[in-house]
Amino acid sequence: MEILQLEHFLAVVDERTFTRAAERVFRTQPAVSQSVKKLEEEMGAPLFTRDLNDVTLTEAGKLLADYARRMLALRDQATRRVCELRDLKAGTLSIAAHESAAVYLLPGPLRNYLQLHPEIKIGIYQTALEDIPSQVMNRDVQVGFVKERPVFRELECLEVYSDRMTLIASPRNPLASRSGLHIRDLDECPFVVHHQCGSTEKVVLRLFAEQQARCNIVAELWSFENIKNFVQADVGLAIVPRITVIQDLRDGLLAEIPVQELNVPRTTLMIFRSGYLPDSARELVKVMRSYNHRNLASAKSASSFELAAG
Repeated sequence: MEILQLEHFLAVVDERTFTRAAERVFRTQPAVSQSVKKLEEEMGAPLFTRDLNDVTLTEAGKLLADYARRMLALRDQATRRVCELRDLKAGTLSIAAHESAAVYLLPGPLRNYLQLHPEIKIGIYQTALEDIPSQVMNRDVQVGFVKERPVFRELECLEVYSDRMTLIASPRNPLASRSGLHIRDLDECPFVVHHQCGSTEKVVLRLFAEQQARCNIVAELWSFENIKNFVQADVGLAIVPRITVIQDLRDGLLAEIPVQELNVPRTTLMIFRSGYLPDSARELVKVMRSYNHRNLASAKSASSFELAAG
């Protein structure tokens, strides 16, 4: 049974003659007759009683006509939905990102994205850095944001942001007015760290070990916002990605203390599968290529988007 046969069959049902049905579907009358005859052979039952001037549906014909209309309606609906996906009038965009990207980097570009494509539903899944390449490889998500180039050759990388680590303190902290500090000058100073962000904590501990200084950890916390609150309350110092504190520094809520060893760039890469990429994800690549990340401080907070814990 072919869709074209059903179209010819329903044309005859509606027009009640093979001649008018042929005109409706832009075929010859013999072609439509042959198409319906073949359909009857496949169904194993006559679909019409052929009278002198018109045709009448048999019981089998009435039953098939109902199903045929539903099948063609589903065909039309499927065609419309595919066109909507192609034209970005519908669809989804799934993103896996580490915390600093999900909360601080993405809101601005995604605001621009949704202004262009408001019908696309975005899901951001905050994920451990080491798990993101595999999720993109397995197509669990369409794109990911990572700190290092993944080992999978099937993944393409786009550098979207360059950041660095920075030492922050309460403006009331005596170190807030210091400049030209080294990691060794921070020996035994109280620190708060992010125990769920392994990459940041690893960088901090490695820097202290290289300078033979002790990182005196007084609190292990679960988010950068939590860390900033503790630092503002003078619980301790913290070393964090600078993107997480840009607005706080401008507002005077935190003080940035220059440390020579921290002046090392850390890039954020957008990764996605080479070859087929959904149109919704391909559009995000375009937005990320053109977005001016120097405007990050004026971007809306991540609360504008639904973050799904992953």
